[in-house]
Amino acid sequence: MNRQASFVLASLVLALLVSPTPAASQATTPAAAQPAATTTRGSVMDISCGIIPDAEVVVTTTDGRKVTVRSNAAGHFDAGALASTIRVTSAGFEPANVPVSGSEPVYVVLRPLNFADTVVVTATRGAERLPSAASATVITAAELNNMAAGALDDALRSTPGFTLFRRSSSRVANPTTQGVTLRGVSGSGASRTLVLADGVALNDPFGSWVYWNRVPAAAVDRVEVVRGATGDLYGAGALGGVIQILTVPPTRSRARATFDGGSHDTFRGSLFGAAERDGWSATGAYEGVRTDGAYLVAPESRGVVDTKADSDYQTGFATVGKRRDSWHLTLRGAAYKEERGNGTPVQVNSTDWQQFSLEAGGLVGGGVLQVQSAASSQDYYQTFSAVPATRATERLTFEQFIDTSHAMVNGQWTRPLGRVTMIVGGDYRRTEAAQDEFRYVLVTGVNTKTGPFISGGTETVGAFYARANIAASDSLTFELGARGDLWNSTPINPADPTKDVNFFSPRGAVAWRAGRFQVQASAYHANRTPSLNELYRRFAAGTAVTNANPLLEPETLDGVEGGVLTQWARASFRATAFFNNLDGAIANVTLSQTPTATVRQRQNSDSIRATGVEMEFDTRLSSAFSFNAQMVFTSSHFRGSVATPVLEGNTVPQVPAVQGGFGLTWAEPRWFTAATQVRFSGEQFDDDLNTASFVLNPYAVWDASANRAITRGLNAFVAVENILDKEFDTARTPLRQIGWPRTFRVGARVSWQ
Repeated sequence: MNRQASFVLASLVLALLVSPTPAASQATTPAAAQPAATTTRGSVMDISCGIIPDAEVVVTTTDGRKVTVRSNAAGHFDAGALASTIRVTSAGFEPANVPVSGSEPVYVVLRPLNFADTVVVTATRGAERLPSAASATVITAAELNNMAAGALDDALRSTPGFTLFRRSSSRVANPTTQGVTLRGVSGSGASRTLVLADGVALNDPFGSWVYWNRVPAAAVDRVEVVRGATGDLYGAGALGGVIQILTVPPTRSRARATFDGGSHDTFRGSLFGAAERDGWSATGAYEGVRTDGAYLVAPESRGVVDTKADSDYQTGFATVGKRRDSWHLTLRGAAYKEERGNGTPVQVNSTDWQQFSLEAGGLVGGGVLQVQSAASSQDYYQTFSAVPATRATERLTFEQFIDTSHAMVNGQWTRPLGRVTMIVGGDYRRTEAAQDEFRYVLVTGVNTKTGPFISGGTETVGAFYARANIAASDSLTFELGARGDLWNSTPINPADPTKDVNFFSPRGAVAWRAGRFQVQASAYHANRTPSLNELYRRFAAGTAVTNANPLLEPETLDGVEGGVLTQWARASFRATAFFNNLDGAIANVTLSQTPTATVRQRQNSDSIRATGVEMEFDTRLSSAFSFNAQMVFTSSHFRGSVATPVLEGNTVPQVPAVQGGFGLTWAEPRWFTAATQVRFSGEQFDDDLNTASFVLNPYAVWDASANRAITRGLNAFVAVENILDKEFDTARTPLRQIGWPRTFRVGARVSWQ
């Protein structure tokens, strides 16, 4: 978006923000000009000024009668009589009790349930909303709308313990660095956390990194973050936990759209629509984003070859489904295409991905059977270069073409048997990837192309799992689960070894509620197999090259956790302590290091020991103000002196000792909603040897946003990221790289419910 367009959009939104709302206009009408009111009318909104349809409104009239009505598609309700009090409820929100005085319209703001009351589908794999002893955080669409963060991964940094392999935003980071880890279980760029979208993995099947923008923002209903290994249900990808993005269900016809633009010539358009009639449903979503991006290299090291890391992408999906009383069927197609510049003219990457999936379910044998399958194909391309210390020239060193196909199927049956709910299921996944690498060498001063050098392989995983949720009493719940996996990895190159490994992943948990307190504890054993990327693909960052290792073996995690959750009238607090030991942890181990070149290789280290405490706090200070805070203390170190003795006692790279944040929201729909967030992170290392020149310094970033309802279904908003324009470290290669700078965005959200 050019500067003139940015100025016009900003002027329009600012004009809307200062214009009177319909509520304010009504308040200025002379009392004598209005007839005497005989009924109480009002509107129901969420904390981002979004309308809430079909909310239940229980009215206590002035003569003591009880009347129940519902809000319409525009969020409005008419009590049919004058009210003295109203109580408003809607699924996923805290109930609101509002006293009524006079005949003025009533504006009710519903807040999302706090973490103490939220039931998380992801914790039990979604067949039913069962209680679970897992530590979980839910971020609703309304809360996401109140965050200034311009990408989903940036918003998730406000959840306890969420870290990526780099501190960089996905808007400028190479996608291969977007592996997510919870609870300090790290060591390399691969995800130790499974990321799902409506039950289907978002983790790249070749490399396990995550494309955070594959799901259009307008389609997101909520994000669920479950911390702690859940290998008994989800398998090898869930050492640290599971993150699931859930889209808006097509339970009724509705539409949403978001348009915004701002700094760095950034523009986004995000659309979602759903329709439902006679049991048939359809949805469609699209998002397109372009940005000139930001510089990666810090100013003191920047040279002629350094450019802004830009990105452009388009993504979307469409579904069609049929639902009857006892069964449902949904077909879904999705596609994603992106082009990125990685900070120099030569370094680029691109992704072209398509996926088709099917979900079916129904009542079978007294329980709920759910089947899900998906197939996808992906073309990935990336280049690497050599840049001298002067950063005045650049030479292409190698480029990679990776073709990947992936297929999966999962079947799960859930049945209640008195106080016991049984979950049994099976998984099968197959991934086939071929990499063509071309290398460039100087021959008599000419950069000469050689290759292709072919690598890759086929990976299959088959598994069976079961879990029992046991409600021993109204206050005591047990979970017992186990999973058996068979992993096979067959390389393209016959010189590389074939892998056949079986492993068993049990988990047990207990939760006990006594009054306002709930105590929970769990113990687990889980495994993670190396990705095809770790086995067969090398990469370069700055002057460091990290080589693949086809000899890698699976990692094994043993862990325990325990916590307490308590509630007061307006506040909730949770503290969870955890201990994890990751044997055979795959790490990027330094083999040699000079001022001009570093060579690393992925290796199974002895172990990583990660211990820590998570703390969360959420309170409603008043009917308009709410406050939340999170803090995580983590000690994550290499242990053992057999496989990698040089790492003994070193801090695991990319894991800070302390991180957290807090946020404050003020919601008054007659005026506007304002929210501010601060997130911070302590010092961390960018290498396994904990070299002084590879230290990433502590940082804190402050964001703020404001939303205002202009008219029915139309909101304007402004957002500022990194208000103080903090220049914080994201990587050392060994050049210092920096994070996303101060950014202004203005835009509008349109919704029809």
